[in-house]
Amino acid sequence: MQLRSRSLAIEDETLRVLIQELGDECGRVLELIHQLQLPGLQNGQKAEILAELSASMIHLHTHCDDEVQTSLANELERLSDE
Repeated sequence: MQLRSRSLAIEDETLRVLIQELGDECGRVLELIHQLQLPGLQNGQKAEILAELSASMIHLHTHCDDEVQTSLANELERLSDE
């Protein structure tokens, strides 16, 4: 599930890329959750899925740092100025 095929209405290039990456990673998390719902998973398969889910969650967490929050606030501020 990638968002890159569509343009985002975000003025700031860096923020636009970060949001696209965020969407991609959220899609990956959903895929992993669906995999965990499959019947008959072996413990090794579960462990691999959970390890990938952990890595994805860490990646998502990095998208919520102060720089991203500031970029979002700046984008919102630009919108209110228009």
